[in-house]
Amino acid sequence: MWIITVIYSLILIYSCIRILLDTHSTPKTLAYLLLVIALPAVGILLYFSFGINYRHLSSTFKGMQDQKELDRIFPALVQDNTSFILKSKTPHLNQYDELVVFLKRMGGEFLSENHFQLLINGEQKFSEVLDTLEIAEHFVHMEYYDWENDTRGNQIKEVLLRKVKKGVAVRVLYDDYASRAIKNNIVKELKNAGVQIQPKIRVKLRKLANRINHRDHRKVIIVDGKYGFLGGINISDRYDNSIDTGLFWRDTHVKITGPLVHSLQRHFVVSWNSSGKNEIAPTKELFPTSVEMPDMGIKALGQVIAGGPIYPMSNIMLTYFRIFSLARTKLYITNPYFIPNASILDALKESAISGVDVRLMLPHNSDSALVGAASRFYFEELLQAGVRIFLYKKGFIHAKTVVADGMISVIGTANMDIRSFDLNFEIMSIIYGKEFAQQLENVFFDDLKECEEIDKEKWFDNGIFSRLKYAVARLISSFL
Repeated sequence: MWIITVIYSLILIYSCIRILLDTHSTPKTLAYLLLVIALPAVGILLYFSFGINYRHLSSTFKGMQDQKELDRIFPALVQDNTSFILKSKTPHLNQYDELVVFLKRMGGEFLSENHFQLLINGEQKFSEVLDTLEIAEHFVHMEYYDWENDTRGNQIKEVLLRKVKKGVAVRVLYDDYASRAIKNNIVKELKNAGVQIQPKIRVKLRKLANRINHRDHRKVIIVDGKYGFLGGINISDRYDNSIDTGLFWRDTHVKITGPLVHSLQRHFVVSWNSSGKNEIAPTKELFPTSVEMPDMGIKALGQVIAGGPIYPMSNIMLTYFRIFSLARTKLYITNPYFIPNASILDALKESAISGVDVRLMLPHNSDSALVGAASRFYFEELLQAGVRIFLYKKGFIHAKTVVADGMISVIGTANMDIRSFDLNFEIMSIIYGKEFAQQLENVFFDDLKECEEIDKEKWFDNGIFSRLKYAVARLISSFL
């Protein structure tokens, strides 16, 4: 027994050291220390299964090296954004000049003029995606979190099969866990036809502990380096309300035409190569120097920002934080999973207290009872600060958008929780322009018609059991 006790004590000490060194959030550090000490053996197993943030795995350095190589070969991708603003005829961006420079310094993200087409729900997105895939001449690159074996999933599969027969190079990354429904059919059909398709992170039993905690949450399509898609809509029938799946699904995507597609391509190449198989050699074919912009959508400046375990900082969280901090008049946020860290919470409260019209739209009924309850823990202090909170009741709202000051729009894949900030591979578009912001703002106000606003006084009258439920859910969410 004393030998077992000594061995267990050494393992416990090692676990505590790992928690102290690897967990940067103080609340999570304390939570994990309590877990491994209070629950002998079980707590340690849970920590090493789900608690470790593998931001510094070898793939981190591989991904960073790939990005540096792309920056060296294509210096236009890391141009001086300040010079671009001065040379362009675009009106001054006021305080958001700081955001442009911030994204450049943090992620090497260049600024360019593009056409942006707002796509609401799967009805608009899938029609546009299928039409664009049909005109592909050179290559199609796709990176998706959830691809289902259903009507839309098979429609996209059929287009890819036709294109690869015509000599178009098709590469697909998918999340091994979320897209498990296609592994025995769609994946095999595409692979047999010549499509290069592979999971971003392979989930195997022996690697379950350190892989299932990271997900490839991106939803990206790149066609010929000219057209790009990104947003919250996965490849699934439930996002398309023309197909009856029993629940109305509200989501937002964007189509990009122009040189900003180079940024999507750069992140796809890094993501593909860090998956460790059939690496892509950067070529000028992947990054066409002249990109025609047909007169469709709204012309505006834009950047993208990517996040994930291969990046040294929490790019997604810092971008949200910077936008919230820069807002001066109005800030309208839609997000399905809201479990903010202290920085995001403080930025929202500070903006509201400063007189900014801050409105937060969340689902009335979340598809995760735990996340829904944890989100409500933060309502009290947000309401006290003056943030207005709206719960969407028509169905489930899955959009991840921000529109600020009638100038800045964000459409992407990232939720406002620790998973999107630190664990998942995510990507967002930041669009600078009044016309596009007005369009997205109009959509926000249309969605407000389907919402119930939280009454501040009634919320404060919540009984102790409701408040305790939210507090417990928030505590549990600290381990996620």
